[in-house]
Amino acid sequence: MKRTPSRHLFPAAAVVLLLPGMLLSRKPLSAQPAVAPPEGAPGLHITQTRRVSFNYNMTDGKGFLWDIQYYASIGQGTNNAYGSGLYSQINGSNIQSNGYGYLNDKGDELEIGPYNWNNQIQAWRRVRVYQDQGLARWLDIYQNTTGSPVTIQVRIHTNFNYGIQQTITVSGGSSFGAADWAFITKTNYQQAPAILHVVCGKKSKLRPTVQTQNSYCYVNYSLTIPAGGTSVLCYFESQANSVEEHQATLKKFRLYRLLKDLSPAVRKLIVNFTAGGDGEVELERSDTSDRVQLANGDPLLGTISSERFEVETLFGKLTLPGGKVVGMASAKESGGASLFVLTDGQVVSGRTPAGATLRLTVSASGTPLTIPFEKVRQWSYRISKERPEEATFSGPLAVLRTGDRLAFDPAALKLQLRTRHGTVDLAGSELLDIRMDNPGNALHRVAFLNTSQLAGMILPEKIRLELKLGSSVELPRDMIAQLRFAAEEKPAADLDRVLLANGDELFGRATDKAIRLATEFTTEPMSIPTSNVRALELSPTHIARAAVQMWDGSVLRGELSPAELTFAVAGGPTLRLHAGEVLGLLRTDAVPPEDLVQKVDKLVAQLGAESHEDREAAMKELEALKGAIVPLLKKHLSSTDPEVRHRVKQLLEKLGEGEKPSGPDGPPGLFDGAIRG
Repeated sequence: MKRTPSRHLFPAAAVVLLLPGMLLSRKPLSAQPAVAPPEGAPGLHITQTRRVSFNYNMTDGKGFLWDIQYYASIGQGTNNAYGSGLYSQINGSNIQSNGYGYLNDKGDELEIGPYNWNNQIQAWRRVRVYQDQGLARWLDIYQNTTGSPVTIQVRIHTNFNYGIQQTITVSGGSSFGAADWAFITKTNYQQAPAILHVVCGKKSKLRPTVQTQNSYCYVNYSLTIPAGGTSVLCYFESQANSVEEHQATLKKFRLYRLLKDLSPAVRKLIVNFTAGGDGEVELERSDTSDRVQLANGDPLLGTISSERFEVETLFGKLTLPGGKVVGMASAKESGGASLFVLTDGQVVSGRTPAGATLRLTVSASGTPLTIPFEKVRQWSYRISKERPEEATFSGPLAVLRTGDRLAFDPAALKLQLRTRHGTVDLAGSELLDIRMDNPGNALHRVAFLNTSQLAGMILPEKIRLELKLGSSVELPRDMIAQLRFAAEEKPAADLDRVLLANGDELFGRATDKAIRLATEFTTEPMSIPTSNVRALELSPTHIARAAVQMWDGSVLRGELSPAELTFAVAGGPTLRLHAGEVLGLLRTDAVPPEDLVQKVDKLVAQLGAESHEDREAAMKELEALKGAIVPLLKKHLSSTDPEVRHRVKQLLEKLGEGEKPSGPDGPPGLFDGAIRG
C-alpha cells in the first residue's frame, strides 16, 4: 500500500499473540497460504548487462570514490570518509548479496539481491552513482511474499571510524527533528570529506529517526509492506570537501531530476519521498528561465508571454489564464490530449484548438518565437514564488485515469461504501482519501483522517462532482483513480483500536455497554462492562473464541455471545463487526469497576485534606492500588486544588506514568509493540 500510515498495521510476526499470556490457537504465519509475488513494476530492477564482483569502484561527477561492497555498502569512500557505510538491516539482519551484483547498461548503477528475510520479505538494493554531480542514490526494495501485511524495522547503519565531530540538520540543529529531511556529518579526521545524508522528503509521512553517537550513525525506519505488495526506501549520500558545499547542494536539491530515470510505477512505490503517483505530470523546470521542449527534443529557454490558453476538456471548453498555469505536457501518442498543470495543483487534460500557438522570447538572442502547439512536447514557467516547484494542497482533488486532477466541492458529494459489515454513508469532512486502485485487490479503500482504513465498494457507480473550475461532471466510478480530501491525517491519542482480518484498521469507540462471554466456569454467559476491558483477542481458527484482558491485567477466556462487536469509527460510521472479521480490540481508557472508581475519587479528594496525616494516608492507599488506577488519576490533573494536582503528579511518577498522556499505544507488550510503530 502506498500510503504508509503513521500508525502501522500489525507485523505478520506479531500475529501469534496479541495479549501477553493468552494462548489462543493460531497457525504461525509461515503456515498461512502465501500469495505469489506480484510482477514487479516496470523498471523496478535494472536491466542487467554484466555481472560484477565486489569490491566494485565507481566515481561520481565530482570525482569522489564510492567503493561498493557485497552488502551494497560503502567501504571507505574518498580519503576515509567512511569506516564502513550504509549497511541496510531488516530487524537486525544485514541485506546481503550472493557475492556479486549486476551492472546496468550505462554503467552507473548496480543491484544486489534477492535477499530472503524470514520467508516473508525478498529484498534488493540498487546503488546509482551519478556521473553529472557528486551524489549517490540507494533504492532498497522490499517485496512481501505473504498474504498479510508485514512490518519491518529498517536500519541504515554507518561507521565513520574517526568519530563524528559535528552533525548539522536542515533546520540548523544538531539533532534530527520532526521538520528535518536531511543532515550533514563531519568526522574528527579533518582530511575526510563531510557527508550529506538525504533520508526522506520534506513532506513525507514516513520519516526516520536518526541517532549519531561516537563513530556511528543510525537511520531507522518502521516500514509496513502490504500483503503481496512492494515498498521502496530511497536515500541519497554525497561527499564534499566542506559542510558549506553540502548546504549549497540542499538549496538546489530537486528530487524530480534525481528520480527521472525511474518509471512512474517505481516512483509510486517509494514510501519516504513524495516521488510520484496518481495524476503525476512530469515537467522539466528551470530556476532561471521559462522552458520549452520541442517535439524533436530540442530545449528552448526564455520568457513565455502567452496570456491565456484555450482547452477543450471532457467537461467543456475552458480558458485558462496564463497566471494560473505552471506548464503543459503533451501526450506521447500522436494527436493525444495535453495536460495543463495549474498553480493550485489541478491538472486539466484536453485539446488545444487547431492552429493554437505558444509565444516565447528566447533568452540567448531576444528573438520572439511563435511555436505551434503540435511542435511542442512540453513547456513550463520558471520556478518562482507564484509558481513553486511543488504545489501545496489547496482542497479536495479527484484524480482521474485520464491524468486530470480536478478540484471539487466535497459538501456536494454523496457517497456510500458497501462493506462486509454493511453499507455506510461517507462524509468528505472526515476522510483523507479514497483509493480506487489497490494492486491485487478489486475493492476500494477508504482512509479516514483519524487513520482508520476500511475496504469496500464505493457507491454509486456514477459519481457527480461539482468542480471548482465552474461546472459539474458525472463520471463513471471506474474512471476515477483517487478522491483526495485532505493533505494529512489527524490522529487522536485517545481512541480505541480494532484490527480486522482483512488488514483494515479502525480507530474510534467500542460502543457495546457490555461484552457477553460464555466461559467454562459459568452456566450462563457473564456480562463484562466494556469500560473495564483493556483488550480483546479473537481466534482466527475458532470463530467467537475470545480472550479478554481486564483493566487489572487478568484474562478471561470463552465464547462471545453474540459473536459480534459494535464499533463507532471516530467521525465516521458505526459498524457491527462479526467476530470472524475481527483479530483484536485495544482500548485506551479501561477503568476499574464503579465501586473502585468511587473509592479512588474519595481518596483523591482526601489528598487535599487539611491534616497532613490524612493526606499521607490517602497517598499510601492510592499507591497500593498500583498502576491500574492511572486512568482514574489522570482526570484529576486538572483539579482546582494545587495540593491535589501536586500529589496526583507524584503518584503518577511513582506508578511509572508521570504526565505522559494516555494514548492508543496501550500497556507495554500489547499487540507486540506494533501499535507503537
